Amino acid sequence: MHKHRIDEIEHLRAISFLAIVMQHTLACFMYNPGIGQGAAATSAFLLLFIRYGVPVFIFITGMVLFYNHGEEDLHYGRFIDKRFSQIFLPYFLWTLIYFVWISLISGVPASSMASVLSRIAWMTLKGDSFYHLWFIVMILQFYLLFPLLRSLVIKFKEHPYTFIVVSFLLYVLYLWFYNYLVPVFYPAVQSPILKGLLDYRDRLFLSWFFYFLLGGFAGLYVDKWRVFLQKISKANLLVFGLSFAYIMYLMIKSGHPGAAAGYVINYQITLPLGMTMIVYLVSSLFLFYYLTELLQSKCTRLAGRLKWVGRYSFGGYFIHPFVLFYINALAQTYLAPLGTILQILISFVLCSAISLLVCLVISKIKTPLGNSLVGKISS
Repeated sequence: MHKHRIDEIEHLRAISFLAIVMQHTLACFMYNPGIGQGAAATSAFLLLFIRYGVPVFIFITGMVLFYNHGEEDLHYGRFIDKRFSQIFLPYFLWTLIYFVWISLISGVPASSMASVLSRIAWMTLKGDSFYHLWFIVMILQFYLLFPLLRSLVIKFKEHPYTFIVVSFLLYVLYLWFYNYLVPVFYPAVQSPILKGLLDYRDRLFLSWFFYFLLGGFAGLYVDKWRVFLQKISKANLLVFGLSFAYIMYLMIKSGHPGAAAGYVINYQITLPLGMTMIVYLVSSLFLFYYLTELLQSKCTRLAGRLKWVGRYSFGGYFIHPFVLFYINALAQTYLAPLGTILQILISFVLCSAISLLVCLVISKIKTPLGNSLVGKISS
């Protein structure tokens, strides 16, 4: 049976894409040695506000998968084949593109074909051809493991609140292990495989499983999920505000003059896998989902714009670091008199717009190349 689309999904994709572009734009400027105290504090505020990007993307993945396949027969071969063409193939092609581009601009010396192929294979496996590609490696794990995760969720379908609470507590326990125990025993690890898993644990599905499972239950109970968010909206806004204020306090407290005549803030406090962030990120997810629902009824024109952004966000995600690299170079050269914050905002707008327009152009290519680079664009 054909199901109607969940209207707010494209809006969530859009705001998540924009959040990630802003995060990467901030990274180009907020570590500048000459940044002032005000610009550093404003950057910290913006960074914390948009940290919802990755968790919301993972939540969307779980929601869509369970909405479409949660209660139907799952043909795993066809399921994986579709994800291979729509997700892995674009990822692999962009891995090659970034590998060639970085090799050219960094002047990497030529090496044997076997060495090049080996490097590409490892980059594909680890997602480190460029800084944003790790996310696709992590998402692909959820697709590969979906039948197992699906059976687990369906087994506890009649007790969704209990399952989510237990999953949340297990996730908190995992983050505690990740943040406090791993650094202690890591120096003693001898196994190359285990050391590799620990080095890349940020892109293991275990590091993000709660958001996927939460999205899964939202996909199974879409109407109940919307009612739930409406009921908790006021309380959640309070939690969001308090947790935001607390983390901002920690960042401002960490600030101090740097050695290079700039101001230094510990932005690492906002890392999504930190213990400090878990309550804030879940609250952010609730809040922004609820806001996208309000947007559809209250601001239809803006909702339409966001829907367009959401349609091209997947390709835009692959493209935007390439665009940002050159925009940042231009901004640092020609926009320096405007100050750090204006440079950030202008770079963010230009990077977002150009990346989406490039994706639009590529998607219009009437050959398999279009879909292979930016995925299938929904109508």
